[in-house]
Amino acid sequence: MTLSRTCEHPRQALLIGAPHKGNVSMHNDLAAMYSALGVRGLAPKEILSLEGYLDCGMLLGFLQGVSHRIAHWSEGELFLYVTGHGFYTGDTVEEALVGIQLHNAALGSSAHNVYWEEVFSALSIPGGVTCTMLVDH
Repeated sequence: MTLSRTCEHPRQALLIGAPHKGNVSMHNDLAAMYSALGVRGLAPKEILSLEGYLDCGMLLGFLQGVSHRIAHWSEGELFLYVTGHGFYTGDTVEEALVGIQLHNAALGSSAHNVYWEEVFSALSIPGGVTCTMLVDH
């Protein structure tokens, strides 16, 4: 994602901070990223943030809201930044699934963990839209 200062097509940045209880650095990460995107020319309305002690429903609901917002785009840029904790399941490369660990809980817990395939399913990014991700786990 080039995020040029002047842009003719739609763009949206999503900033997600998913700290475990007691973590504070994720808030600072989001503030720094918000500032950096502003310097790159994004307007406040082009930057959406979600942070806090999240659960699966909150995160997927936020992403579904973004999906509705970008559903009509035939082109554009989507930037997804996630700061938090990651996890994976599976014993082999073929079985491996990765995701965002929302709480310090069992890795298979569907209420506290979101797989990346669920993230992309909820976003349902239109074909002409470029998505750039920066994951800080």
